[in-house]
Amino acid sequence: MRIVKLAEQLEIKVREGSKHPFILMYDGIRPCPVAESTHARKMLVPWFKSITGYDTQLIYSSLKSGELYRG
Repeated sequence: MRIVKLAEQLEIKVREGSKHPFILMYDGIRPCPVAESTHARKMLVPWFKSITGYDTQLIYSSLKSGELYRG
């Protein structure tokens, strides 16, 4: 999954969940459950932005590709 690949590049912990296939975890931030039905723009982009501070479009493009795209 591209989201997990990107999370690992950013040194975000990924664990298996019971209701969701993956749970993204980062110290001091509420865990983020990830499934195929997870809405990237509403759930993942704000979560990644709170950790990285990167631009939302950069994060979204990176989530789609699975690589941190720095233009």
